Amino acid sequence: MKREVTIAREGGIAMAGFVFGQLIRFGYNLAAARLLGAEALGTYALVVAVMQVGEVVAIGGYDAGLLRFVSQREGEERKAIIALAMKRTLLVALFAALLIAIFSGPIASLLHGGELLRMTLLAVVVALPLSVMTTMSGFAIQAHQRLMPKVVATQIIVPGIFLLAMLFAHLLWGRESALSLPFVFAPLVAIVWIAPRFSRMTGVGLSDVLRARGNRELSKFALPLLAVSLFTMLSHWIDVVMLGLLTDVGTVGIYQPTARTSGLLRSVLLAFSGIAAPMIAGYYGRQDKAGVRDTYEMVNRWIVTMVMVPFLLLALFPGEALSVFGKSFGAGSTALVLLAIASLLNAAFGLGNTVLAMSGGERLSMMNQAGALVLQVLLHWLLIPRFGLNGAALSMLVVMALLTLVRMAELRSLLGIPFLSVKLWKPLAAGVAAGTVMLGVRYAAPPLPPLALLAVAGVTGGVVYALLIMAFRLEREEMEVIFKLIPFLKRQRTSDAP
Repeated sequence: MKREVTIAREGGIAMAGFVFGQLIRFGYNLAAARLLGAEALGTYALVVAVMQVGEVVAIGGYDAGLLRFVSQREGEERKAIIALAMKRTLLVALFAALLIAIFSGPIASLLHGGELLRMTLLAVVVALPLSVMTTMSGFAIQAHQRLMPKVVATQIIVPGIFLLAMLFAHLLWGRESALSLPFVFAPLVAIVWIAPRFSRMTGVGLSDVLRARGNRELSKFALPLLAVSLFTMLSHWIDVVMLGLLTDVGTVGIYQPTARTSGLLRSVLLAFSGIAAPMIAGYYGRQDKAGVRDTYEMVNRWIVTMVMVPFLLLALFPGEALSVFGKSFGAGSTALVLLAIASLLNAAFGLGNTVLAMSGGERLSMMNQAGALVLQVLLHWLLIPRFGLNGAALSMLVVMALLTLVRMAELRSLLGIPFLSVKLWKPLAAGVAAGTVMLGVRYAAPPLPPLALLAVAGVTGGVVYALLIMAFRLEREEMEVIFKLIPFLKRQRTSDAP
């Protein structure tokens, strides 16, 4: 029972943080679209792509290494692993920042971004080491099964300061400063906030990091996960990069809101996979495959239940969802539908990647992501010149569908995890009914402004969905979690019993 409560509590905290972070990032995209224009928003998207690829290279799989090995070590051995991970990632981050500084001009030219893109890339030179240290500090704390500090730093402080810095810089100094300065200020505030909490939780200080020595077991584990993380990050941003290569910054700017809006569905997966990862690693370390399967199926069911209504809103009302960015962004409606379906597949089955990484299948996970990346590049190269941003979205959907099938076949072979849990019928059935009601609202309601229609359909469909989920009855694990986290309900149930 402790497993379910811990996942529910920490996953709930993480999900709240991720949702907040995604909403703030959504707000940034909205403000940038309105204040700075599509070209500036496209520049921002390309810079974030370069920076996040640099972060993945710097972190190098040591984030997953912390989640796996810290839970299996004690005392000084645990501290040594954390110190080594911090030292190694900082050194690579500094080197990656130097490369970005040297090649900022050629990168800007290749992506058709000009001087504005080059100048914003130079801000990443300062931001990258700060961001990597913030992320690794958060993972070290997360490995102790505490998600709150990481969530606050990465999902509240960073996007919040980023948005505020953009608004103030635009007001005081103009568009160029509004794009570049947030990349420096946001990670600086985050590292100042999380550093003392990292020291208290882990017991690792600066001297420990400087004296850290190599750990062959950790490095051997991290290397294939570097490839997995790099392929995953490239897969996440390859559509934006390929649009920059094959079209122009303006097209990237129109595509960016569709990609980031559909990406809101990933928040639930990221929230629950973060706390599930060290638990799955612990079960696998004890050779408890049943524990791995049960944890996967339970968390998978929770994720599907929570993403269904937002998915329906994006898939059935794409034009209304994009209307907040401006009239020109309605051109991304078809792309939003395709990306929403891809994001649903990722949210529903993406936990399989975490299970593979934590259960000895890191090399399989690496090959999966490598194959997916190669296929994405080929499809983008064929479809973007012909269909523009819709071609990029279609490529993402095809690759995600194939990757899901391959990953689920591997999980079934290695751990006996079924392709589709029978317990998923409840959110799926409730989703079909709620979607039908939403379509009825669309065609039966009197003419409404786009946002009003979106709100009415969301509330109506959400109520129907919640009522059906309750009518289908919660699973035993969900009831136990609710009673554990809200004890007065259990007392009331006991007192009401005859």
